[in-house]
Amino acid sequence: RKQWHQELQDKFGLSCQLLESKNYNVLKKDGIRNPFDRDNIVICSYQFAKSKAKDIKAIGWHLVVLDEAHRLRNVYKTGNVIARTLKDALERVQSKILLTATPLQNSLLELYGLVSLIDERVFGDLDSFRAQFWQTNRGQTLKNLRQRLTPFCKRTLRRQVPQYVPYTKRIPLLEEF
Repeated sequence: RKQWHQELQDKFGLSCQLLESKNYNVLKKDGIRNPFDRDNIVICSYQFAKSKAKDIKAIGWHLVVLDEAHRLRNVYKTGNVIARTLKDALERVQSKILLTATPLQNSLLELYGLVSLIDERVFGDLDSFRAQFWQTNRGQTLKNLRQRLTPFCKRTLRRQVPQYVPYTKRIPLLEEF
C-alpha cells in the first residue's frame, strides 16, 4: 500500500490517502461520516476493506483498482469471505481493474472467479460456466474462452516490456568448492 501511495504521488502527482484503522477512527471522530468518501485516491488493504464494506458500498466510485487480485480468485467459493464481501461492496462500481503478476495455476475456476468480480454476467453462474468450458473439444473450448475474454482481459508477458521495464540481466555461474 505504501508503494502504491509513493508511486502515485511521485510519478503522477496524484493525491492519495492510506486508510487504516487508526486514521479511519480519527476521521470518524472528526465528524467525517464516511472516510472512504474523499476527493482523493483511497488506498487500503483487502482485510480493512472487508471490515468497512458498508462504507465502501455507499460510495459511487468511477474506478476501483484491485492489486494482487489473485487473492480474490476463489470468490465463487462460499468460504472466501473477504472476496465475497468485496464483490458485494463493489457491485455498483462500473469500472474495475484487477492486477496480478501471479499466474492462474489450479483451474479455470480461478479465471471464472476473477472475471465474476468484474462482471458476473460474462459467464453467468458457476454451473453455466462449467457447462460451456468443460467440454470434450478442448481446442474449440479454449478458443471460445479467449474470444469471451478478449474485450476486457489484457495479459502482458515479461518479454513484451523490456523497452519499458529495465530488468537486470542475471547470469548464473556454477562454482565447485
